[in-house]
Amino acid sequence: MSFTTVDTIRKHLIAAVEPEQSFENVSVQFVGTDQALLPHANLVDSTVHVKLLASELPERESAVLLVDEDLAALSNKSLARGSIVVAKDFALTQVFDEERDYRVDYQNGRLWRLSAGDIPNSFPVVVWYDRYENFEETADFIVDYAAGSVRRAAGSGIPDGATALVDYTVAQGAAEDALIEVAITEAEDVIVRNLRDGYSASSTDQGLKTGANYLTLSIVARSMSALTLTRNVGSDAYSRAREWQQLSEKWLAAAWQVLAPFITPHSMRPPFAD
Repeated sequence: MSFTTVDTIRKHLIAAVEPEQSFENVSVQFVGTDQALLPHANLVDSTVHVKLLASELPERESAVLLVDEDLAALSNKSLARGSIVVAKDFALTQVFDEERDYRVDYQNGRLWRLSAGDIPNSFPVVVWYDRYENFEETADFIVDYAAGSVRRAAGSGIPDGATALVDYTVAQGAAEDALIEVAITEAEDVIVRNLRDGYSASSTDQGLKTGANYLTLSIVARSMSALTLTRNVGSDAYSRAREWQQLSEKWLAAAWQVLAPFITPHSMRPPFAD
């Protein structure tokens, strides 16, 4: 009989799971077809986008009519965030403020006036912005999502040696079922080998089940701490690994406290120590 299950441990881990994180405009140099490591690994499939500024000079569009709070489409999409300038005229006699006078949909190349702002209704404004040239996965670049690396494809439209910008999403830092299964086996082996007389692997005491949960969680968290450092090389890797280690220590202390009545005195302390 098992004192705990993968499903039980997974439920306990829900609050500890690291959420997906998205990163934009990470600079990466593409040299030949060499692999270039991103700051993170374990990426979400199909979330990697590679782009370059389309030109050194900003695009300019005149007579962009802003009516009510309707969307006004620009001639291009994939605008560079923060690059847009909206003015009354070419001479910039009045420059309007983003989020106060207007808002921008950078991905789709659209903007709209805010009724509480200073842009008059049905007013033609002049707009300047930078835009990106986007490249295609497989045709222009190849991604290793597990390792967190990108490289130019043969015949890529990305210039050799160019420093491009990469957007991507890092997957949740959840413990895999295989890791949990190993942790359960390890935890229950330690418990069973050190049970007091009168208890066995078939015992159904809730204290043994609770203690097995805590000990398994401690082992899982310890493993996740190590995995975080190997899968994530970003600046946040150490702090996240330390969070997992702290969880491991807390669950370890809880396991020892709950299991103490069922275990031969002092027999479990060495196996618990790191």
